[in-house]
Amino acid sequence: MTTTDFEEWLEREDFPIKETLDVEDFQRYLAEEYGFKGAQLDVARGVWEERYNILDKYYPELGIRATLRHYLVQGIEHVETRYGITGEPGLWGRERMFEFAISRAEERLLYEAAAWLRAKREEEYGR
Repeated sequence: MTTTDFEEWLEREDFPIKETLDVEDFQRYLAEEYGFKGAQLDVARGVWEERYNILDKYYPELGIRATLRHYLVQGIEHVETRYGITGEPGLWGRERMFEFAISRAEERLLYEAAAWLRAKREEEYGR
């Protein structure tokens, strides 16, 4: 199978959504289910970035911007990711960002993205 054919197959295939939430999980799944290794997993990483990295892919369309917040607590520097949501005041945490993203994806009829976001939220927060 040439690389182009392999990439096209990966893009066409419907994998369980739980296996596409994280690139490492996706690669592990492909290694266990199909015996992929080495360069095949590298190609799979690229396909995952294009097809399944929903957050980065849809952030602009959903009006979400990630930013790093740096602050000191008792002299120790901490860094956390916060999210600016277009039309909403302030910065939001990751769990609340998922709620906005799911709602906005559904409003824009991006059902595949909404399903992926729901599964990712459930994986991270159990709900």
